[in-house]
Amino acid sequence: MAVVALPGIAHAAAADAAAAWCAIGDRLLAYSPDGEPRGEAPAPEGLLGLAAAGGALAAALEPGLVAWLDAESGRETARAPVGGEPEVGAGGGAIWVVDRASGRARRLVDQGVLGEPVEVGPVDRFAPDGERLWWTSREDTLLRGGPEPVELGGRGPLVVCAGSVWVSAGERLIRIGGWDGQSGLPLAAPPAEALACAAGILVGTRFVLNPLIDAGIREIEPLEGRLVATDEVAWAFSRERPEATLRRVR
Repeated sequence: MAVVALPGIAHAAAADAAAAWCAIGDRLLAYSPDGEPRGEAPAPEGLLGLAAAGGALAAALEPGLVAWLDAESGRETARAPVGGEPEVGAGGGAIWVVDRASGRARRLVDQGVLGEPVEVGPVDRFAPDGERLWWTSREDTLLRGGPEPVELGGRGPLVVCAGSVWVSAGERLIRIGGWDGQSGLPLAAPPAEALACAAGILVGTRFVLNPLIDAGIREIEPLEGRLVATDEVAWAFSRERPEATLRRVR
């Protein structure tokens, strides 16, 4: 593992194949996948969260806005109102924004353009998957977004990776097929505070799993903080220290 010193504590982070981004104070900083500084820009006022996918970068902003950012310079290029409690997430090459106040989600289609709203109700966690969104509710333990709701028997972080939806629920790692929505046998795994996908490799805060070759999870030294991943490197931005821990997973 390697540690990258930051100029402050990151309050938002995102990554895609090309870069890792973080917001520190009123600045937005970009790093190469291996941790070399790549540039910075003024962060949009009221920045709440970041998401990156397929060369696109977006931010959730107060009060109830989503902003499109240039993935090279970090500067804002467009914005749109979405509601009172926006949160952005990425997966499957797409970025979605969820408004927790209204219980609606929308995909970012183009600059300043949002897709049709999807009703998600009192959403707990969500995981974008291209044109589809998967989510859980604060009111039950069902995974929604597929052909039929799937009973998980618990809730926790979720992410789409290698054609499946992965959910960390207690000491179980649950896989749901991304096409048929069918649940497979759960794997034993330590509880994860967060999950990320590194181009087909599933990364948890305490384990790594390559679904193509691994029969079970590989435990790693715990990663603490905001977890994001490029194609080969997992980044964990500390919530307590001005640093990020990097772990190569491929």
